[in-house]
Amino acid sequence: MERIVGIIVHPTRSEATAFATEVIAWLGKRGIGVRLDSDTAFRLNQPPLEYSPEAWGAVEFILTLGGDGTILTAARLASPAGTPILGVHMGRFGFIAETHPNTLFRHLERVLNGQMRIEERMMVRGEVWRKGERLMERIGLNDALVKNRHAQMLQLKTSLGGAPFATYPADGVIVATPTGSTAYSLSAGGPLVAPTVRAMIVTPICPHTLSARPMVVPDDEIIEIEVEAEGEDAIFEVDGADAFPLRSGDRVVIRRADYMTRLIVLDHATFYRKVRDRYLYGERLNE
Repeated sequence: MERIVGIIVHPTRSEATAFATEVIAWLGKRGIGVRLDSDTAFRLNQPPLEYSPEAWGAVEFILTLGGDGTILTAARLASPAGTPILGVHMGRFGFIAETHPNTLFRHLERVLNGQMRIEERMMVRGEVWRKGERLMERIGLNDALVKNRHAQMLQLKTSLGGAPFATYPADGVIVATPTGSTAYSLSAGGPLVAPTVRAMIVTPICPHTLSARPMVVPDDEIIEIEVEAEGEDAIFEVDGADAFPLRSGDRVVIRRADYMTRLIVLDHATFYRKVRDRYLYGERLNE
């Protein structure tokens, strides 16, 4: 039976597309077939990988060439099939990605020989309800959030466990997974949380009060946010993609998703090393 690896490439980075050609050739020499995302397949004249759970389930693992955003795209597509993902950092930051172009082929040898482990990361699911009707539903690996697209203050009535919790006068509210704690939530003042912790982080964005602080809640909690906004400037996003316009009175319901993202991990201490290296954690910056 032919071994097949899926490849998803950042859509606008030419260096990622060029590197994909090298990866395809390297895999081909070892008798391993590839399937690409549709845009890259068109550019490289290769067979495309259909966007269906059956197609994702037919590949051994997904290789992403780009930044963390490329991994987020792969997570949304591959998680229903449970297909593992190996991220290659070709972006500006790359906190989730596990390897780099200069180490990829050495790491690919290990992965193809089964010398790796799979780390399951919880995902978040967000729904928008309007007058009792569910308008949309999305899943993501990093976060779901409500915010004002013009950075104007919203009134956000937040409930936890089915009971009113707080009304935030703020620019928005982020509900992040532990994986997403290193992204937008961190920039908004949220805590760093190890990615295998089963929890969600509720972080107000620029709250207009001194009493609003980030909250870490159990992963089985249901978080509801009712929007009070003038006009239609409020939006709902999952993993920063496909902003959905909200109206005053809309209700956003956020909970743990039924799916998990399965990441290929090569080193148990990867997360802590990244925290130390990316954020200079615990180091003095004036020396």
